Amino acid sequence: MSGSVDFDLKAVLFGFPVKHSRSPEIFAQLAKCGGPRVDFSLASIAPSDLPAALERLRDGQWDAAGVTIPHKQDVGMLVDEVTGVAVAAGAINAIARRRDGRLVGTNTDGPGFMRALRGFAPHLCDHCAEGGLLSGLRAVILGAGGAARGVAASLKQAGARVCVVTRDPRSRTAALGTLADSIISWEDPDLLTACTDAQILVQATPLGMTPHANSCVPLTPEAVMKHHVVMDLVYTPWQTRFLDMARGQGASCLNGWPMLVHQAAVALDFWLKPGAGDGLVEAVGRFETRDPSEGAHLDNKKGRR
Repeated sequence: MSGSVDFDLKAVLFGFPVKHSRSPEIFAQLAKCGGPRVDFSLASIAPSDLPAALERLRDGQWDAAGVTIPHKQDVGMLVDEVTGVAVAAGAINAIARRRDGRLVGTNTDGPGFMRALRGFAPHLCDHCAEGGLLSGLRAVILGAGGAARGVAASLKQAGARVCVVTRDPRSRTAALGTLADSIISWEDPDLLTACTDAQILVQATPLGMTPHANSCVPLTPEAVMKHHVVMDLVYTPWQTRFLDMARGQGASCLNGWPMLVHQAAVALDFWLKPGAGDGLVEAVGRFETRDPSEGAHLDNKKGRR
């Protein structure tokens, strides 16, 4: 691979914005614990500059790339090959550069989400081993962007019934295809029923993410119930306004940190070789001590919050 001989992989994250990402910390910690040595940088790339950035990747400036907001859908037109999981999701968030310069895109959002869900809510996932089913369960995904598509694809593959909430359902219907059983707007009178009937609520919009931490999806507290497993894909800030509201309703809540960590492990397996991401979750737990299910900081030495 190209890049410094001091590293097993030279990778970059394309996004706009991108400085909030904690991926460099994750890969640095893995190297400290004896894992692959990844030189991971952040590149703020405006949409108009995305084609040029992909050419730099193709030319060998980096070995691999992560892709985040707002490029996950547009990048599909710029790579040479797309994996089946990315085709199903209609979005790409990881790209590998092959030795001949060909760029291959995949999606780690769905696999990362499912691993986080299995770890957090095993009672929902008793039948959700790899390739298993979540048959009979209902999930509502708030948002229809790249992350939402990846999550929807994996939930559908696991057998769940998926409802996507978006600002303009008509414009999203063709793009979402078979990823959703229903697509409704925020103003739809069926929104409350769709949420209360579901077991899983996923907040997959950028609302609440730094630097817009004071924003929140327009969902009323009555839509969140004690029986819900709620996952907000935002992890900066640690406790979003949406999670604060959901916890106030008694729901079981998780922020986006576990999904990010599992995504990184899946990405390493794709970029390097199967098993390259083994140990990453344990390694990251040594420096991030906050509990993503409670929004509180944990003091490991004293064993208290």
